[in-house]
Amino acid sequence: MANILLCCNEGMSTSFLVKKMQQVADDNGLKVKIWAVSEPKVDTESKSADIVLLGPQIAFMRDTIAERLGTRIPVQAINAEDFGRLNASKMLKEGLLLIRENRAKQDK
Repeated sequence: MANILLCCNEGMSTSFLVKKMQQVADDNGLKVKIWAVSEPKVDTESKSADIVLLGPQIAFMRDTIAERLGTRIPVQAINAEDFGRLNASKMLKEGLLLIRENRAKQDK
């Protein structure tokens, strides 16, 4: 099971993306939980996440959020064009790849 947390200013703009990403995962038989929160909630909500994907509007906060969360969990900004087009399959694929890479790194 993979847990993907999307984060933006208010958690609203990413909610559309969550639905589309979850649909892609379900259609492909992938066991993935995807949810969205506002930036102030990312510290507590990330405890059960395998990755945090940031909406483009807070991409500038990537390093700050990554520092707050520590090395356990990768934090990645979503490409603005993919976000605008709701390219859910690409973002899901990239998120799952980063989770796999992080798990492999932690197993070493």
